[in-house]
Amino acid sequence: MEKFFSKTDYRVVKKIAEGGMGAVYKAQQKGIAGFEKTVAIKTLLGHFAKNRQFIDRFVFEAKLVANLVHENIVQIYQLDRHKGEYFFILEFVNGVSLFSFVDFLVRTKTLMPEKLAVFIASRIARGLAYAHSRCDTDGKPLFIVHCDVCPHNIMITTEGLPKLTDFGIARATSTGDEKSVSGKLPFMSPEQINRENVDFRSDIYSLGMVLFYMLSGKNARRIDISNNDTIEQAKKNTIHWEFMPDDIDEELLKIITKMLETDPEKRYQDTSELSHALEYHIYKDGYGPTIVTLSEYMRKQMPILFDTSSGYTDDKEDNTDISGKTILMNPDSSNIDKTIKLPEEFFDEK
Repeated sequence: MEKFFSKTDYRVVKKIAEGGMGAVYKAQQKGIAGFEKTVAIKTLLGHFAKNRQFIDRFVFEAKLVANLVHENIVQIYQLDRHKGEYFFILEFVNGVSLFSFVDFLVRTKTLMPEKLAVFIASRIARGLAYAHSRCDTDGKPLFIVHCDVCPHNIMITTEGLPKLTDFGIARATSTGDEKSVSGKLPFMSPEQINRENVDFRSDIYSLGMVLFYMLSGKNARRIDISNNDTIEQAKKNTIHWEFMPDDIDEELLKIITKMLETDPEKRYQDTSELSHALEYHIYKDGYGPTIVTLSEYMRKQMPILFDTSSGYTDDKEDNTDISGKTILMNPDSSNIDKTIKLPEEFFDEK
């Protein structure tokens, strides 16, 4: 006999961000005896919310990644719908996107320390290795590929913990239309741009582009978004190695070069192998960076992030993101002070 427990109520505190694909809200999950838990609610907007094919794939991918429980992955708690429109209940992340963090450093003419950049990449690599190795209940590989590893989809909590977000949504959009390419072109693998079959090695390539971005403060590819031939530009896979700092460690450069090989067969053939290589680089001489190190660095370089009265906002867009607005989650430091309440029927019984 099935037993159903009472419906959970949510109070939406404020809108965190809105893009061409969806909106994210900070909310309080309400329970008995004054119980409260902060969560994020992500909704689909526009034609995505009405497109049956997209919804089916969105739901499928949500189910696929629902049981991904890893400290470096933003967890999906629940998939639900109201009046036919789907939404997610997500882990709430109090922090800043990697894009905004690097952008802040660039604006202050600062480059992220090499070991901290490698530390962030190593933690995301561990999250990816976990996802890439998941199997179903019968022991068959699930072949989960993120397909949109980029600075916008990496969060750094105020405690210094890197987290990869937008699992499922990125996979659904990347497979939703075979006639188009979805994702952030500056970070996409050559095979994804060419609309070929992708596997975990595509994520390795994208993470290599992210690491390049952290170390240099620039995209490895320069794409003129005013040019209608942007995809053809990206297909050339021209890496501007001259953007890298002159004093970059040679062994680290070898790791990045291997991650950014055009041919997937020449990249790391296991994400755990990549994780080990990155970790060995920063820890081989003894004590290396931790989440505490990263948190302290953020507090020193970006104290405004820790001052919620400052009005700091994490809603700036990268002008190379030609896929449309990207949903960012940086709630407590947002300058959006408008309280947004969903109608009561939003949480009615389905």
